[in-house]
Amino acid sequence: MSNYTCKKCQAKLRASEAYEYRGAFACEAHFDEVIEIRDFERNQIIKEEHNKTQAFKGLDLSDSAIGKANKQLLKQKIEIAGNESQRLKNYEDR
Repeated sequence: MSNYTCKKCQAKLRASEAYEYRGAFACEAHFDEVIEIRDFERNQIIKEEHNKTQAFKGLDLSDSAIGKANKQLLKQKIEIAGNESQRLKNYEDR
């Protein structure tokens, strides 16, 4: 049984036929398209993760009085930023 499936056309591939790019497999005919798909997915995840942490830029989040107050005010955003998104898990095939 083949462990390689083209991300674009879902064709089952032998190891000698499979092309791999950033964890995604492709047949020869769809390799360029899979590269574009994978790069797009990666860029979306990078933007998403950046947006989750943008609210903390320049803030004091240390154990000082101000840092503790900031942590309390941003508790929900800190929790969300600390969790991996489903999109990231799907990208990493977990």
